[in-house]
Parts: sequence; structure tokens; C-alpha cells
Amino acid sequence: MISVVADPALIRKHVADFIEQGYVHFSGIYTPAQVEKFHELYERAVADWQFANGTDEHPGAVAGLLERYPREIFPAVAHPLLLGFAEAVMGPFVQLDSTVLNGDLPVNSDQRDQPVMWHRDRFGSVPPDAYVRPASIVFLAYLQQMTEAVGPLRVVPGSHRQARLLSAEEVYGRLPDEVLVRANAGDAVAIHHNLLHSGTRNTSDRDRRFFGSIYNLSTIRQEDNFAGPNCRALAESAGRSNDRRLLRLLGDDPLIFPRQNSGFTDEQDRDWQRWQDEDAQFAAQAGDVAATAHRVRAALAVPQQRTADAPVTPPN
Repeated sequence: MISVVADPALIRKHVADFIEQGYVHFSGIYTPAQVEKFHELYERAVADWQFANGTDEHPGAVAGLLERYPREIFPAVAHPLLLGFAEAVMGPFVQLDSTVLNGDLPVNSDQRDQPVMWHRDRFGSVPPDAYVRPASIVFLAYLQQMTEAVGPLRVVPGSHRQARLLSAEEVYGRLPDEVLVRANAGDAVAIHHNLLHSGTRNTSDRDRRFFGSIYNLSTIRQEDNFAGPNCRALAESAGRSNDRRLLRLLGDDPLIFPRQNSGFTDEQDRDWQRWQDEDAQFAAQAGDVAATAHRVRAALAVPQQRTADAPVTPPN
């Protein structure tokens, strides 16, 4: 069974910030050991890609990480605080869309403090002038300090609920109401898929790296392929453990049809809480099977993750 966050209030108090601002900055989500492991995995995956493709070109990003590295990536994408936050915002319909380790090569120093490109993310659109539950949430976990040279994340707070368009010049330029998110190594930033945001040009002397994971609604197709042997084994284990959360995470949501119609005549959060309680009770019936799976994964996860109750940096 995927662990739940020890203090649910830690999640709830930040949902309002996310609804208002469109992003939340979580500090210290991943330990220094995990950050170092992400660096190792990125370099290994790039070398594997170059070997398989017979080229010394740089791929920039490598994806499909849960199948490649289950012991390292599963604890990261099942992090109780991040997954619990996604469920608090999207309801018990959260599946993993994709995972990526990304490395942006340095560019000329005359491009310092320049946005890469303002955009909304996959499944996004120009929103109405109102908050809409996201179809997906992007988590960007940074692997070094986001200094001016490395290039901090840029966001336009509140743009996820504004019918705002940008001119061709604005797409690549600094905006008057932008905010720079100066994350540290191990921090993660959650982004509403309709939020206008951009990276910043990397003018340092090394790659600008992050671990990215996207969660979307279980009614939507996933980008990553979860049909490989490691992901199939995780799903089979979830079935034996009555772990509906893990099954959903991997793209198997057998309850989507009886549960998808909610929030039409009453607050949808009430349905969400009832269904989450039902899932927890169902998982508890698995008893020793679930406990064994949890014990083995906790012992073999590489490396161990920090407490679920990591602090959160309020939006600027």
C-alpha cells in the first residue's frame, strides 16, 4: 500500500494556495542522497541512449524511468506528500502520466535572465476567468540550486485562471508580473497545467537538471509505457495488496465509471473523501500481503526518502 501523509492538514492548507496562485514550492522533498542518485541515473540513461542509437549527440531528456529504475523512481513518484497533494487537488483519479530526467546544456552568457519560452503544459488551454480543476499537475524537482546563472523557474501567478494570451514577442520575453522561483536541490514545484511558466536560459558551466513527473486524471491517456515487466510486476503486486492507489497510478482504474460523476449537485470533495476512505478500508483487508510489500519496498528502495512531512515554501 502506498503510504499516506502523516498530517493531512499539511496538504489541505496548501491546496488553497495552489487554487489561488497555480503553483506550490515544496522545500526539501528529496534527500541529498536521492538528488545524487538522480544525477547518476541521468548520466547512465544518457549513455544508454547514446549506445542504443549509436550517436554521441545529447538527448537532453530521458523518459520512461519507472520501468528502467523502479527501486529509485517508485519512491519518488509515490512520495506521500506529492501524491497526497495531487489527490487533494484532482480527487482519487490520479495516474502517472510520465517521468523524465532533463538536462539543459549551457548557452552563451549574453542570454542570462532570458526565458526559454512561456507556455502552458500538456492538456492545457487558455482557461476561463475562473479556477478549473487541473487535468494534470507537473512536479519539477530540481537537482541543483536554481541560481541566476543556472536559470530559475519563472511563473505568472494566477494565470491558470485568466483568459490571457501572449504576443509572439511576449512568449520569449520577460513579463512584468512574472515571479522567479529560486528552488534548491531537492525542492519540487507543483504546477497547474494551465499556469503560464517558463524555464530560464542556463548560462552556468554545467547542465541545468531536474526530475520531472506528471500526474493526470485516470480518464486520460498516459505518455509513458507501463507495459514492461517491472511495471507489470508493480501492478500485479497492487492487485494482490488491494492497493487501488497504486493501480490507478499505473493506469488501471476499475472504479472510474461509477466514480467519475461527482460534484454536480454537492461539493465533490465529499465524494472524494468517501472514496479515499473506501480505498483505505479495501487495502486494509489485504493484511499481511500489503504489509510484506511495504516492508520489502522500504528496505530495498534506493535511497531511502525523507519524511513525508517535508516543509513547504509559500508562493511569492
